[in-house]
Amino acid sequence: MRRILIITTLMLSLPSGASVLNAQDLGIVASIGVASMQMDDMKYLMEAIMDTYPVEARIISSFPPYTTSSVGILKRFYPHLKAGAGYGFTTSGARASYSDYSGSLSTNITAVSHRLGGFIVYTPLAGDHLEFSIYGRADLNLTRMQIATTIIALGYSNVIDNTYSAVTPQGSAFAELMYNFRKFSAGIEGGYLVDLPGKLKGDGGKQLTDPADNHTPLTSDCTGWRVGIKGIMWLDHGEN
Repeated sequence: MRRILIITTLMLSLPSGASVLNAQDLGIVASIGVASMQMDDMKYLMEAIMDTYPVEARIISSFPPYTTSSVGILKRFYPHLKAGAGYGFTTSGARASYSDYSGSLSTNITAVSHRLGGFIVYTPLAGDHLEFSIYGRADLNLTRMQIATTIIALGYSNVIDNTYSAVTPQGSAFAELMYNFRKFSAGIEGGYLVDLPGKLKGDGGKQLTDPADNHTPLTSDCTGWRVGIKGIMWLDHGEN
């Protein structure tokens, strides 16, 4: 394992006179992967909702790691410095349910994060094809939270459905390892995102509050790790 790390480091450190990297200036970047969401208040809310059930239900899922994706545009300004901007999307949720011969009762909380922002990429190690980079990103995030309870009993059904939203700033730090072809780059990335908890508000600006204390607002929190695969389609191949 140690030999592999040494060889990889040497490959990344090799100088490149007419490098593929230096000819790639403008690109479209996209990624897809898995992300976690902290969502402590929403996990608490699910427990509180279950306490109001007339029967004993169970939590099937509680904000497990789920899908995340992003798309953007990337510009190389110097051999070791790039910057760009783009849109990201992450989703997760929670579900509690009870059912028997007479009917069913379930609650679903669905969280969807839409973020728009910019990033700066620094590449400390680069060779003709392999490059290792670190980057920081700042986003403005819109989280939409849908809370729906469905009751089905003796031929009767009813759905209680409410949607809330919060706008928050986010910051994240990532590392990536990319392999560069002439017009395309592909690789892996991983990092951590920090989201400032945001007060959730519904239609008319009404806040989502603690069922046990109507004066305590509940918040969204998309903080968590991210891992995925990444690709860049290079559009501009100028001369060095």
